[in-house]
Amino acid sequence: MVQERRLVLAACVGLALMLAAAASDFIVGSFWSRHALLTSLVANVLVVAITLVVINELVERRDRRRWNLLAQSVLLALTQSARATWTGLVEVLRLGEVHSGAVQPLLEGASMARDSERVSQAITELLADGERRPVLQRVTVTLADHTSQVIARWASVMVNAGPYAKVLNRHVELAARLEWLSSVLTHNEPPEGQSRREQALLRSNVATEHAEEWGSDEWLHDQLLAVINLATELDYRSRELAYEIVPLSWWAERTAGLAGPEAAGSAQAPSD
Repeated sequence: MVQERRLVLAACVGLALMLAAAASDFIVGSFWSRHALLTSLVANVLVVAITLVVINELVERRDRRRWNLLAQSVLLALTQSARATWTGLVEVLRLGEVHSGAVQPLLEGASMARDSERVSQAITELLADGERRPVLQRVTVTLADHTSQVIARWASVMVNAGPYAKVLNRHVELAARLEWLSSVLTHNEPPEGQSRREQALLRSNVATEHAEEWGSDEWLHDQLLAVINLATELDYRSRELAYEIVPLSWWAERTAGLAGPEAAGSAQAPSD
């Protein structure tokens, strides 16, 4: 797995450094013999560096093993949020509908979402249709709320998870883009029946500072295209990472163990 490759790479780099240091003794041996203090410092730095890399990797692996089921659960929740975003927007743009969560329909839907030229044209057509714009506004508000809730629920758990920080940060970017998009649309084209509380919250949103400046159809077009592309990418990247942490085969084996005649046995949590 990825973590095992990282540990092997760290060990190889350390070995390469030690071999390079040993070889240099034959090539420039006279230099090292004349500079004993420098030689000692370089040797100590190499030992400390190699030790820190290996120990750090071992500690990270231990920490990941302790909560890998939770990490997978979080990543699958983020995957669902990203998937809801791109499938929802694809349907609003009338590019098609994803009728099932099965793999093949999702791949077909993702193919539509990745067709930037087709998506761009569909966005332009939607923004030119005054009757469809309110639908876009309602959908983006719903998606922004859902994505923000998922991030808020799991951010405290994942914020210190080094191996997953990058993908989490991308999901935060998606949530932020949806928030800005929905706020600008709502500010410039307020829906009917908006409550006083909703109006007050909207006025206090930082995005409304730039709503008039950024609320052009060109800006909306680019933001929608960016959101769809990012959500589609995160759907599959997060799903892939989740199954790297805990493969489906482990769940099948665990289920067989729990449902079998020796269910009281101690099946171990999956390890890297």
